Amino acid sequence: MSQIIYLSIENLQTPVGGVMVQAAHVEALVRAGYDAKISTTLKGARPDWLSPTVPIVDGNKFSVSKDDVAVLHDSIPRKHFERIVAMPLRKVFFCQNHYFLDQYLEPSERLSDFPIDAFICVSEPAAAYLRDVHGVTDPVVLRPCIMQKKVPEPAKKLQICYMPRKRLTEAGTVIYHLRYLHRDHAQIKFVSINNMHPDEVARIMAESAIFLSLSGNEGLGLPPIEAMRAGCVVIGYHGGGGLDYATPENGIWYDQATPDGLAGLVAEAIDRLKQDPGAYSDMIAAGRQTAVLYQKDSMEAELLAFWRSFLGAEQ
Repeated sequence: MSQIIYLSIENLQTPVGGVMVQAAHVEALVRAGYDAKISTTLKGARPDWLSPTVPIVDGNKFSVSKDDVAVLHDSIPRKHFERIVAMPLRKVFFCQNHYFLDQYLEPSERLSDFPIDAFICVSEPAAAYLRDVHGVTDPVVLRPCIMQKKVPEPAKKLQICYMPRKRLTEAGTVIYHLRYLHRDHAQIKFVSINNMHPDEVARIMAESAIFLSLSGNEGLGLPPIEAMRAGCVVIGYHGGGGLDYATPENGIWYDQATPDGLAGLVAEAIDRLKQDPGAYSDMIAAGRQTAVLYQKDSMEAELLAFWRSFLGAEQ
């Protein structure tokens, strides 16, 4: 049986979105009977967020044959990209963020110039970029799933949860504007979910009335979708890849160059929720419906269909 080896984006210690999507792929493939694993430079104890059913191998020691498959990614350093591409095995390129691609390719290079057998990606905006810019004929869209456990939803608190990793400046602007320019809302609590365990993220989203979306240059961006499922009013940036799901019905989306106006939108939403906690019930319902499209069953069905097609009769 061929090995399917996902090259780790990072060392697995931090449960960031891209690594978690890789792990979800491997876990689903193993459950379906495939010899899938993650190659990592992980040192020390296995992280507690990673399912025990996800095999990991030392990225410096594993052996491969020509029938095995390496799954490359868009954050791989150039020297590793060149080494893997030159190896006598099959290659699949997994694009989770098309904005990263041009960081290690020369302007004269396109992904279609390299001996890569198939391309998968997480959204239609990413697929369009692969087709239009990199000459990839038929990228396959495999949308990720929400990986948090569904938790009971308590009564909502008038607080704002947010993921500041991509837009620290914008987060600070909104927080300061609410404190000093919208003084009626100076005591509104902001709760960062950065680097938290997925279960804790789910708990915080479930109790928060508003999710401040700070997506920036995303291939998709799962946190806004997770917040939709949790019944939050989603306000902020779609990050480009979020156009896969962002509509005027499911969120209050902002695309201006500076964040000043975003603070005003947040203040307006707080005003409305103070006057009527059900003011955004239709938007929240639309968001929950959007989140249904990113469930585990759908992701696994699309994933297995791709790998059955790619590997053919050998599986």
